[in-house]
Amino acid sequence: MIIRALTFILSGATIAAVISTLLLQNYARISCHWKWSNHDSFVRMVVMADPQMEGDAKIARLGKRAHIDLAFNDAYMHHVYRSMMSPSWSPLYSLWNLVSPNIHEHQHDSNSSSWTQPPITPTHVTILGDLFSSQWIDNTEFDVRLKRYQSIFTEPLSTMTSSFPYIQIAEKDTPELINVTGNHDIGYGYDISQERIERWEQSFGKSNFVTTTRIPLGGAEERILHFVVLNTMLIDGPSADENLRGQTWEFLQEASRIKERHPKDKIVLLTHIPFHKEKGVCVDPPDIRVHWDNTIIEQTMLTPNTTAWILNNLQPDFVLNGHDHEGCDTLHVATTASDDSDMSWTAYSTSKFPQTSNHISEPIHKTVREITQRSMMAEFGGYSGLFEVRVDKSVSGGQELEFSYESCAFYRDLPVWAVIVTDLIVAGAWSCVGAVWATMHVWSVARRGATPSIKEKTL
Repeated sequence: MIIRALTFILSGATIAAVISTLLLQNYARISCHWKWSNHDSFVRMVVMADPQMEGDAKIARLGKRAHIDLAFNDAYMHHVYRSMMSPSWSPLYSLWNLVSPNIHEHQHDSNSSSWTQPPITPTHVTILGDLFSSQWIDNTEFDVRLKRYQSIFTEPLSTMTSSFPYIQIAEKDTPELINVTGNHDIGYGYDISQERIERWEQSFGKSNFVTTTRIPLGGAEERILHFVVLNTMLIDGPSADENLRGQTWEFLQEASRIKERHPKDKIVLLTHIPFHKEKGVCVDPPDIRVHWDNTIIEQTMLTPNTTAWILNNLQPDFVLNGHDHEGCDTLHVATTASDDSDMSWTAYSTSKFPQTSNHISEPIHKTVREITQRSMMAEFGGYSGLFEVRVDKSVSGGQELEFSYESCAFYRDLPVWAVIVTDLIVAGAWSCVGAVWATMHVWSVARRGATPSIKEKTL
């Protein structure tokens, strides 16, 4: 009776463990979807930020426990990455394919359910800086973390090749990987160096470059979309190496000529350090700490002047960055006074802007959305994002590009550990049950074999 009760309880625990494990394995794909179909969107970028992979310092601090923690973090981030890079989950598509003779007429309908569309695959993936947790690691530890990084963010990804100083071209057969450098990769202005930048660029690609995507509008017409990747640790200064900072500004000024030469082109800016906002707009307030020689030791945002210069001269149409682990969704609004003076930029929370806009007295000239991607670390919920670009056929006769972004959460580390421990307990319990059952069976067989038969007793 007791064994039956225990078996019943264990069976219920097993069902719960299987359900929770399946949910954990497929949560990202179930809860987060691309907005538009493969046919409608020309760019589908998976956005991640701040993995901040730790290593030898943690092992020295925590000992053997650190090895378990590092292995868990690597597996956790790899799972998040693979979930977002896998084709979208369309469980009803196969069924619809069997029962609907006109499925190919519906599969390009952007208003149809994401569960009934053909599987959607990403065209790009970007990691928005702070790939590692420290710029001070030596080359041996850097190589160790590089191998771990490559095992987390695995193939197939296209390799970037530099054909010009600031232009990189990728093979388009596979998703294009864009690595952005962060302060924990090469340092702030105070401790940045040529050696650290060269070490990073040899492994992850250039720290400043432009990659271009051509989007057809129909016929021979097309629209050009530029991804401008900018090393923001060398923008505000002074820097310990002003020559490096000068090279970065030279690149930024050259990139700013894109819109001068081709006004209809669009620019998506990929950086690590966010634009300036007033305190309260995001979790991190504006803060810059400097050394005695005024080189930057730490900064949460770019300065107001730098932010305004980039917005006015580079003229990005969308901005993606990291750094603030909590993440933020901001709308930069350009207004002009009645005397036609220079534009003034103010940052607002995107969700609150509809209410705030009623109190803006000056004419609104332009808005630029900035997404500060929440960290993909388990401590912050394993976040990623889905960024998409398509041709908006309802505006200007189908000549304008439309952007979309969706934030995608995973589980924090404690729920994941709870599922893992539960699975181990259930597996161990069933192993014990199997061992007990096998022992009782062997004992029962042995007992029957040792019991004399009735005939033997009579004799």
